[in-house]
Amino acid sequence: MSNLLHLPVVGKGIPLVLLHGWGFHSGIWADLVPHLIDQFELFMPDLPGFGKSPILSKEYSFESIATALFDQVPSTAIWAGWSLGGLVAWWVAIHYPEKVSKLITIAASPKFIREKNWPGVSMVLLEKFDDNLKKNYRQTVQDFLALQLRGHTHYQELLSKLQEQFLSPDPIALKGGLELLRTTDFRRALMRLPMPSLHIFGSLDTIVPVSVVDHLQYLVSHGQCKIIKRAGHIPFLSQQEKFLECLQQFWTYTPH
Repeated sequence: MSNLLHLPVVGKGIPLVLLHGWGFHSGIWADLVPHLIDQFELFMPDLPGFGKSPILSKEYSFESIATALFDQVPSTAIWAGWSLGGLVAWWVAIHYPEKVSKLITIAASPKFIREKNWPGVSMVLLEKFDDNLKKNYRQTVQDFLALQLRGHTHYQELLSKLQEQFLSPDPIALKGGLELLRTTDFRRALMRLPMPSLHIFGSLDTIVPVSVVDHLQYLVSHGQCKIIKRAGHIPFLSQQEKFLECLQQFWTYTPH
């Protein structure tokens, strides 16, 4: 078995690593690529066990994922991650800040699980997904996709697009990814991050509630939080133009 991740590289310019979310693969970025390739060299890995990447270790951890990525991406780059990919990008920024020139998270939270005074998804819901994956994989995937698109005006169109992107991930990756979402808490570590960061949220997101912004803005001293109206958990698809505006403002922003 190959020990390399499937990692398409396109474009020219500043290195930009794009990390997809749980269950998906690098193809989720396809609609964004034409808007970025003139300014950035895009590194778009399939995370271990997702898409065309093999599962590299039975221990599904941030460290094992990052180790695989470091073998194939530039030593310094902008790191951007969506949902679970946002947690991977945060982990790299926390443990290897010299590798991350700028950080972008999309519909991600440093702690996905809800608790007192912290908004998030319920532990019961994630445990239900974990249990249902074993009983009825196909229906569980449908429920997961529907949850991400709740409230969207172009629901059916986006659902069809997402269904095309969901390619039977390795069970170890699915279970391991859910466990990372369930157990991770980066809140304290974020206060030490030195690099500029951008954190994008959708106002209709049912997985990462937009109220996370009220808490996160106090944890990221070098960061900006942006809320995209009428967007859910996948703002780069449902509100692409507004999403690209957020990125452009971030590229050109000069702190005083």
